[in-house]
Amino acid sequence: MTNIIRPNFGSRSREEEAAEIAPSEEGYQPLHVYGTAAGYIVVLLEDARGPEGRALKVVIGPASGNVLEAVAMMPATDAGRVDADAMAMAVLRTLEIVEQGREPMPA
Repeated sequence: MTNIIRPNFGSRSREEEAAEIAPSEEGYQPLHVYGTAAGYIVVLLEDARGPEGRALKVVIGPASGNVLEAVAMMPATDAGRVDADAMAMAVLRTLEIVEQGREPMPA
């Protein structure tokens, strides 16, 4: 997972590793579609193909396309689902703010 948000927040170049891309034609069925904003869709998928076993993935991709990229991964547990829901809603809200073209509020 090279495109997952990590606590080092950009200290590593994105070009160092190839991004993991999951085309929709691989047969993923969304557990939940959170919505679309700024031309992107935010979806929750369950994936058991990785070395970690069953996992929940918050993925994002162009609303009109068929390529999704994972932005967060949690264990496929009840607690993992709560975390995945919170993460997905934060991503969706961020996209809504970008779509509206608002300036960030001063800290």
